[in-house]
Amino acid sequence: MHHLPRMQDYLAELWTFHIWTVIAAGAAILSAVSIFADRRRHRRTRIEQVGFMPWTGISVFAIMVTLMSTALAIKAG
Repeated sequence: MHHLPRMQDYLAELWTFHIWTVIAAGAAILSAVSIFADRRRHRRTRIEQVGFMPWTGISVFAIMVTLMSTALAIKAG
């Protein structure tokens, strides 16, 4: 039990070090999904069934988050 506080400190430091990488990866996945969904919406056969999700806005926001968190991950690392 003597090494447990040091191990918890190490894991907490490791998590704060890699949090921007995790956020960048999640935002990149979200941007890929939203770009695919936006392309699918634009190629629909029934023009009256638009849907309610703003895929263009979601993809722009996700790309911005990806770029900013990647820059912060590079700066932290």
